Amino acid sequence: MREALAAAGLAWETAEVTMLPQTQVQLTGKPAESMLKLMDKLEDNDDVQNVYANFDISDDDLERFEG
Repeated sequence: MREALAAAGLAWETAEVTMLPQTQVQLTGKPAESMLKLMDKLEDNDDVQNVYANFDISDDDLERFEG
């Protein structure tokens, strides 16, 4: 893919394989808060290289738990 983009004269910032969820789980309330805490701990861990998830949390809940 990168070679095809370069041949077409297009530039890119990054090119990597990533995980995209096929389905998403809507989280609200206490489960949303718990998941955000878990994600923070995983991302802060030096032994963890990548964190992937399939949850969806509303903007209101994000502001309430992270604010």
